Order: sequence, then structure tokens, then C-alpha cells
Amino acid sequence: MTKTYFMKTFNINLNLFLLSLLGFFITLISGVFTEKIGTLTKIAPLSKIPIYFKDFHKLSLMVTLLLFLSLVILATVEIVTRIAQDFMSNYWNSIFLTLKFRRFGVQSERIKRSTTDNQGKVSINPIYHDFNKAIKKSVVDISNNEVLMFIKVPHSQQAQKILKDMEELLKEEISSQNPDYYFSKPERIKNGLWFTGTKR
Repeated sequence: MTKTYFMKTFNINLNLFLLSLLGFFITLISGVFTEKIGTLTKIAPLSKIPIYFKDFHKLSLMVTLLLFLSLVILATVEIVTRIAQDFMSNYWNSIFLTLKFRRFGVQSERIKRSTTDNQGKVSINPIYHDFNKAIKKSVVDISNNEVLMFIKVPHSQQAQKILKDMEELLKEEISSQNPDYYFSKPERIKNGLWFTGTKR
């Protein structure tokens, strides 16, 4: 079983979107600072600070545009394919359910560790940290004929046990979100756990 184009590009597109958004705000703020600090040349004509801000603004703008253009190209390929072979509604549902499922699967148990100054330090259980790192790479791809859900299997044995114990719950969750599809038992292939749903 191989990943679909949507599965291969989802995390890349998500990171590109977040970085583009961050770049937009940095470009906006640096643009405001560039205009405001431009008055410094009147006070200190030899100061290179306005030039540095102007160069930084141009660089952030170029990087942001490059990131956004990469996002548009990758997303356009998926959109064109969906329009030609499937439905755009399935594309949006795939994005929505992937994000929803990741939030559903995340575990949060905090443990208190003692320190030398007798003040406890609260941190995330390392087993759950490994599990969450894997579950955040899961992807749900909905098409007209089938639903594929990929979950990356965690590295540690304890985290894998948590995933094994959750299999039935995960199947119930994905089935409830897609009642028109019948889901068989999950299949373990190398470092991935696959749930496959076929149209009823």
C-alpha cells in the first residue's frame, strides 16, 4: 500500500502555509519599521540601519512569495486531479478530518519530576511525547471510492502498545466520520498502520 499524492504533500503544504503566514506578518512588520526608521537618515545620514531594515524587508518578502508560490503549485496539482477524477468536497473533507483526527488522537499526561531545589518540574510523559509525534503525522484521504487513513507507528515499544490499545477506538472514530464507508481491520505495513474504508 502506497501513500497518495495528498498524503505525501499534506504535511509539506501545512508547513508551507504556516511559514507563509508567518512570513507575511514578518514582512508586514518589517515594512512598517522600514518606513518609520527611514526618518533616521535625516538625523544620522551615515547610519546604515535603514538600509539593513530595507534589505531585510525585501528578503522576507521574497522568501514569503517563494513559500506561497510553492504552496500554490503543490495544491494546484491536487486540486486539478480532484476536479478531473474526484470531487473538491472530498479534498476539503480530507483536510478537515486529518486535522480533527490528529487532535482526537493526541494524548496528554503530564508528570512531575523533582529537582534539586525541591520544586517539582512538570513535563510531558516521554512515552506520550513519542506517541503524539507519530500521531501528528497521520493523514486521512477521502475519495469517492475509498477512505485511506495512515498512522505512523511510533518508535518506542510503549508508544506502540498505546496505539495497539487504541486501534478499535480509532476505527470507531473514523467510521463515525464516514458512515458511507465500511472499514476493515487496520493493516500494519512497515512503519505505518493503515485503515481502509470501501464504499458501502
